[in-house]
Amino acid sequence: MESGFNIRGVKMSQFDEKILIEESKKNFEEFLKKEKRSLVTFTKDSNLIYMPNSNIDKFILNPKKGVLNIPLTSFLDRDLNNVEILWHIYYELALYPDWKKNPEKYLYRDELWKEEIEKISLYILSKIKTLNLQDDPAYKSKIIKNYVKKEILDFLYLIDKYTAFLRVLQLNPMYEYEENNKYILEYMKENKKTLNSIENMQRHRAFSNSFLLIELYKEIPNFNLEENPFNIKIFNEDLFYFVRRNLILEINKGEGILKRDEFVKSFVYPVFEKLFIDEIDNMEFVESKSKSMEKSKGEKSPLEASKDDDMPDSFESTKEEVDDILKEMLEEKESLDIASEDIVQGKVDLKDYGVSNSEEELFNYYAIKMKKQRDEMKLFWRKLVGNAKKEENVKKTEEQKGKLHVDSLIKHYPDFVEAEKKGNYKDLPIFSRYLLEPKAKVLPEKIEISFLIDNSGSMNESKIEAARKAVAVTLLSLEDFNDYLEKNTEKLNQKVEVLSETWFFGSKYNNLKKFQYKNNKNREKSDIIKSITKIDGYYGATDDASCLREIADNITSYEESRLKRGQDIKILFEITDGASSFPGLAKNAVEDLMEKNVKVFAFQIGKNSDKNEELFNYVWNENFKEKHGIIIGEDVEKLPQELLNSIGNNLENIFTK
Repeated sequence: MESGFNIRGVKMSQFDEKILIEESKKNFEEFLKKEKRSLVTFTKDSNLIYMPNSNIDKFILNPKKGVLNIPLTSFLDRDLNNVEILWHIYYELALYPDWKKNPEKYLYRDELWKEEIEKISLYILSKIKTLNLQDDPAYKSKIIKNYVKKEILDFLYLIDKYTAFLRVLQLNPMYEYEENNKYILEYMKENKKTLNSIENMQRHRAFSNSFLLIELYKEIPNFNLEENPFNIKIFNEDLFYFVRRNLILEINKGEGILKRDEFVKSFVYPVFEKLFIDEIDNMEFVESKSKSMEKSKGEKSPLEASKDDDMPDSFESTKEEVDDILKEMLEEKESLDIASEDIVQGKVDLKDYGVSNSEEELFNYYAIKMKKQRDEMKLFWRKLVGNAKKEENVKKTEEQKGKLHVDSLIKHYPDFVEAEKKGNYKDLPIFSRYLLEPKAKVLPEKIEISFLIDNSGSMNESKIEAARKAVAVTLLSLEDFNDYLEKNTEKLNQKVEVLSETWFFGSKYNNLKKFQYKNNKNREKSDIIKSITKIDGYYGATDDASCLREIADNITSYEESRLKRGQDIKILFEITDGASSFPGLAKNAVEDLMEKNVKVFAFQIGKNSDKNEELFNYVWNENFKEKHGIIIGEDVEKLPQELLNSIGNNLENIFTK
């Protein structure tokens, strides 16, 4: 890997800032593509997306969307090369695999350390009682316990940060070289991580911060104690080197928070606890002047919480931001665990249909990821079928009650004359009235939905991810809808089936999933899996025209007549990230499809030039009464919901209007 690749690639004097940032984004995405394999190995997550963002000044990890937003402008301002940038990404994500695996252990760590928190809290409370300050609001047990909990959790967080640093070095030994290590030292100094930075800290806090400092500067800080805590021997080895060696062993074994905390509790925490208690013994506990929960101005409590030592412009997430990330990860994990159980129960071996284990695992990932939206669509389908068969007020003639109906009177006039003689009109069917009567809408027999997916080389990670999610949730939801229609054939008084197919296009096109396998569930599922997992951006250019033309030409005159009468419905959705390579031919094909009563829609995702948007609008929107093309743009994560909305609206029009 070259160490001199510059994400800028151009000089500021040559271009204005906007062009520079766009060029840098493009270069940066290419750079990340090259590093993808290393990042997957490091994070153990092949689905994590790395998104350069020019509007943020620090990393922002969004676990639900599976995106790490990278502060591109900050990197540009500091003129970082690829080795430096990668170090920041690695350091930010060093504990990511363990966070995903054990978010609850990190979030509720105080439960694992309950005894240690209680012990020191009681120690402080006993001192307060000795000084007869137990009724002072400044020293309530809750305040003391929160203070102790924060100090212990901060200690563990700093051990985590040291572990993260070690993991980067272990998995990427290039950062141990002097030329690369030099940059890391500079960055740490900018963020106040120097040997001098701990001089005025309380000793237990200084101890917590020292592990990373010793790693950086290869020097043991001075603690002004009879015995420096780092000179303590454990199994005849200095504390620092003993801790370092064991943390590295755990990293290499792939162990996480559970093993690490066990080790820390046994060998590191006792030193921290002794230093902490020594500090408590030296604290001045005096009666608070305010006599309330609030401190008076200028009044300082000895139980002052420790503050973050990082400078404001640090790239790294703070402890509070990490907690927010972990909360999202926990929510995601809980929902995925429930969904995983459902998938395992219905698992079938699809190797005979050309689906590998890795493809099935990737499909399961997206099926689980989109479960919430799929469940929402199930409710929509139920409501849709219910609305398709409603009772209506229908005018009924030749009734024995109601309002006199002239036509019925004429028809039954002889009976009316006879009744007139007898003076009894009771049973004459000469009236009309409105009655509620079940009246089902006449529905098409078959609804075919085609998905055309851009698989050209310009489809980057974020676009591929959005397309996979969109295709996964729509194909699976349409399967749910078809199953629901089959179960409700009697209610609808007719059989309706919904079929789907998928096409990939680029320099060439390919019909991956065909309509005719509906009765072969395993074949259907294998084609759905391929339609999702094989979106990889390896198809070259953006020739959607040939694919559209193929679909238009395949519609027979018989099928066209059924479409015209409404016996069948055909809907086409295209997902593309750019303009058609042959816009004139594409527009001709779209017009031909519309003339054959095919409903057509397209979604453009990703940032595009004004020219590309103009061409997209020319193909899908220009000279049509209604717009058929939607530009989603850079908010690619909106694609799945936009596609579902469009499918839902189209089917609602068929079933209820």
